[in-house]
Amino acid sequence: MEKSALELHPHVIFNYLMNLAAAFHGYYNRHKVITDDRDQTLARLSLVLSVKKVIRNGLSLLGVSAPERM
Repeated sequence: MEKSALELHPHVIFNYLMNLAAAFHGYYNRHKVITDDRDQTLARLSLVLSVKKVIRNGLSLLGVSAPERM
């Protein structure tokens, strides 16, 4: 992030966010978030919220607003 900002290369952030979104999409299609195992569900919910936060912050750095729901 720092290198992208210092060198004025926003595409680095964009590419990172696209790769993260693609990886998460694949994960989400392969795994149920809510399961019978409480610990597993909490861990997966934590992952979902973390990815959401990273994408939101990355979009904010690029000056793009993100809807709360789609």
